[in-house]
Amino acid sequence: MGEKLVVVLGHAGYYPRFGFRRASSFGIRASFDAPDEALMALPLDDSPAVPGGVIRYPAAFGV
Repeated sequence: MGEKLVVVLGHAGYYPRFGFRRASSFGIRASFDAPDEALMALPLDDSPAVPGGVIRYPAAFGV
């Protein structure tokens, strides 16, 4: 579908086994307070440039 990256907010002991790394290492952060170790990202291709920026959730999530 053309997506280049997956970002999750989850358990720091679970997602790394699938290749996820701290999102902050890619220049990605949340627009709300979240533990650095819990916000993780996984590039889906070999592209050298991973998009960085701020993750914003829809209002329905309340964050």
